[in-house]
Amino acid sequence: EFKLLSMVKQIDFVLQKRIAGTPLESMSIHLNDTLHGGLEVQIGAQKFETIDDVPDPNIQSAIRAAIAEWETRYIPGA
Repeated sequence: EFKLLSMVKQIDFVLQKRIAGTPLESMSIHLNDTLHGGLEVQIGAQKFETIDDVPDPNIQSAIRAAIAEWETRYIPGA
């Protein structure tokens, strides 16, 4: 169930729905949890420690939009 997923995996779920059917879908973009409770961006075989480290501004925008949607839809009182 969605609520049982980590925050990062919930945001990744939103991201996957947002990029479905777009050119970004084929780039295999995923958000992963790190061992220290952070977020890691994976694009194909490449991994980035922060969203700002991602070189493609379109991917950065897609991730930020997914985070904003997650905050609006899944955080009570937001």
